[in-house]
Amino acid sequence: MPRFYMHLRDGDTLLEDPEGHDFPSLAEARMEAIMSARELMSFRVAAGKNPNHSKFEIIDEAGKTVLVVYFEEAIDRS
Repeated sequence: MPRFYMHLRDGDTLLEDPEGHDFPSLAEARMEAIMSARELMSFRVAAGKNPNHSKFEIIDEAGKTVLVVYFEEAIDRS
């Protein structure tokens, strides 16, 4: 099972995921990033902070960025 690292970027600040997580696919890693973004947004909104400038940078085992998930993607706009 592939390992993906979900680094959190908030503006100029990067919080690296040193351990990573095993996911069956990149699609599963994306879903986890969306769920985590929703959770983090709820905490930030409750604290009066704007979460819209944050994103997860999903990195594969080779250190390559394979996907970027913006927090805005976690919000259903319909």
